Amino acid sequence: MKKLFKKPQILIRWFIALLWVFIAVFPLWYTFSVVFSPPGVPVTQQFYPSSFRAGFVKVMDVVTQENLNIIRASGVTFLFATLQVIGMILVTSLAAYEFALFKFPGKNVLFMVALSSLMMPAAVTLIPLYKIAINLDWLNTFQGLAVPGMASALALFIFRQFMESLPRELIDAAEIDGASHFGIFSRIIFPLSGNAILTVAVWAFVNAWANYIWPLVILTRPKMYTVSLAAAAHVGQRSWSTVDFAMATYLISAIPPIIIYVFLQRYIIQGFSTTGLKG
Repeated sequence: MKKLFKKPQILIRWFIALLWVFIAVFPLWYTFSVVFSPPGVPVTQQFYPSSFRAGFVKVMDVVTQENLNIIRASGVTFLFATLQVIGMILVTSLAAYEFALFKFPGKNVLFMVALSSLMMPAAVTLIPLYKIAINLDWLNTFQGLAVPGMASALALFIFRQFMESLPRELIDAAEIDGASHFGIFSRIIFPLSGNAILTVAVWAFVNAWANYIWPLVILTRPKMYTVSLAAAAHVGQRSWSTVDFAMATYLISAIPPIIIYVFLQRYIIQGFSTTGLKG
């Protein structure tokens, strides 16, 4: 009887998993199919790639388009995302070090206040952040792009949960040996947080690469446009671009985060699976 009940459960699980895979993969597959199909074919009939030569021609048209300049936009986005990832890792790991391994008055209250920002819509903080950036003269700068996103509550949570699983004896032994407060962090805690660092790095990079609202607010010069802004400016409803050009632009824009995620996805899974574990 148990086997009979297990079979429907297995089928339901497979159905849900396959449905989720279809919903997640189909948009990318459809974009790929439209790009690598002959021009002029109705988009409603392009569900599989039929001409790789035509696809490469479309990709080269996007890359060589001077008004779009997808290469420069990709470089700007890569530098912005890298700076934000580095800053986020440093800021949130230092904060998590204090929250996870030391006691001080108001510790839990402060942590709950930090986590409460996850429930706050991004639009609520958009105008205050913009005013701060203007006062600091950060308009059209990399620091204006990267710094506001460095204080991430989710990254803080991931680092804190991971550091709480580390044995307290490591800190006690280091203090006996005369290690400083920051020395314990830089020489022991931070190197041991490899899984958490990779998890935050990949998540933050993909999130920064796809960010559209904040670059739209803080950037006014086309030379500083990120990939999302450049693509939106040249494939929008008021642009001259065709469906093939728009799809090729979106495909090129999605390649870097896809590559990073594919090669580092197992570290993300390991990182999130260990954030709930304590020693």
